Amino acid sequence: MKTLILTLFFLPSLYIFAEEQGIQKHIEELTQTFVEDHSIKSIAVMAIGRENHEKFEQIVSKGNLSIKSPIPVNDHSEFRIGPITQIFTAAALSYFVQEGQVSLNDPVSKFVPKSMKLPSYKGKEITLGDLATHTSGLPDMPYSLSSRSSFSVSQMYRFLSKYELTREPGTKYEYSNFGYAFLANLLSRLSKRTLPDLLNQMIFQPLSLKDTTFTLTQEQKSRLVTGYEIGKGVSPLLNEKIYSVFIGSGGLYSTPKDMLTFLSFNMRKERTSLNAILPIMQAPYHSFKNFKMGLGWKITSFETLQEKLYSIEGNLFGFGMYMGMIPETDTGVVILYNHGEFSPTFLADEILKTMNRL
Repeated sequence: MKTLILTLFFLPSLYIFAEEQGIQKHIEELTQTFVEDHSIKSIAVMAIGRENHEKFEQIVSKGNLSIKSPIPVNDHSEFRIGPITQIFTAAALSYFVQEGQVSLNDPVSKFVPKSMKLPSYKGKEITLGDLATHTSGLPDMPYSLSSRSSFSVSQMYRFLSKYELTREPGTKYEYSNFGYAFLANLLSRLSKRTLPDLLNQMIFQPLSLKDTTFTLTQEQKSRLVTGYEIGKGVSPLLNEKIYSVFIGSGGLYSTPKDMLTFLSFNMRKERTSLNAILPIMQAPYHSFKNFKMGLGWKITSFETLQEKLYSIEGNLFGFGMYMGMIPETDTGVVILYNHGEFSPTFLADEILKTMNRL
């Protein structure tokens, strides 16, 4: 609490200094303050904005790969990006929609054998759009997986066959890793390819995301940042067998360099064949009290701006992650760090305020 009070006390003066010393320098200082306040071991902050009417792209990295490692974090260090994976899965769905192969209103039963029993509510079926907007009514996780050695696709469908929805799909937001795991499986069925193969061909290659992957090579493992929870190192590699079904929800690794490119793409700054999917991903499909939902994106009002903030954030396996952008003001930020107990939202908000001079 004392640290928070001191931070808030100095914020007005920091904004004055930001005008004098430059936005990029101020982003570095905000990052350093966050590292010191929360004892963050490793962090990378990627920002896109404008300063003196010129576009800038910035990567700020601090710390080493682990407590014991002497290797500094850099543009090519591998982080677990957790829930940001869902934006990639939503991008694949949007591609199929844009190509006319599916509709967001298609019921999920359309993509599985008729013999498979799936949950519905008073005859109302879950749709692809419901899964992508976290409005399917499915739980976050099927049940605790901590005591299991594995969780298979057949077990996923067995759970679905017995699960009973408590409300009509599409009526309420409830974050669901399980829903995105199911969506990823349906996309694999549709394309007759594994999700890694699908995303590699559809997203990674066109955007030249060479270090964004579900399975690290030995060389990439040498660049992997260790995640920490309660001061102890967490190896996500040990959890991959148990959570393999959930890769479409949180299974990707990536680097600061690749995530800066992916942020730029979502801000419509890259000229690629994929740009046609962005309006599909970023359209608001559901409105709730304080936010709207796009495909994977939570859409909110940011401070006093009229423009909308698109964001996604979370924690997983000792990592914290955030991706947010305000396309109309040409500003966006990605934050990756190896501490699973603190929300990155405060730092992200301060960086976005700085870039938008609020």
